[in-house]
Amino acid sequence: MGEYSGRVRAEIENDNRTRKFIYVTFAVITLFAVLLFRGFAAVMVVLGLGPVLVLIGIIEIYCRIQNRRRLRAAEDADADLDKLRPNNSTEAVIRKLRRRVQQTESAGEPFLAADLQLAIKTLERLDHEATSSGRPPRAALAPEPIPPA
Repeated sequence: MGEYSGRVRAEIENDNRTRKFIYVTFAVITLFAVLLFRGFAAVMVVLGLGPVLVLIGIIEIYCRIQNRRRLRAAEDADADLDKLRPNNSTEAVIRKLRRRVQQTESAGEPFLAADLQLAIKTLERLDHEATSSGRPPRAALAPEPIPPA
């Protein structure tokens, strides 16, 4: 379940519960009026119930259409958000750093290559800790700063 669609589903469920409560309240008031006023209330309920039921039907149809639109928009927002989030970004950063290590070693800079190796080990450790603790891996991890020697 996505971030936005989960919220929208919860809101829709809450709205549905509220509407059903209103409908039940209306039915109880109507039943009470029929029992209290008997014949006159029965005639008024029969005459007034038709338009009210039509109005309830229209409200339900409108709400369902709007809920479907809201849910579709939330799912689209979740899909767009997923596109923006890189998948396995720590792995991508580690691969880039390994390529940089090879480049720096071939360029004859062993100290820079050692610093990059340290950054790779730090990223791997943080990624391993995140996955073993049940948390999702971070989207973009910055390497820990290396203190001066």
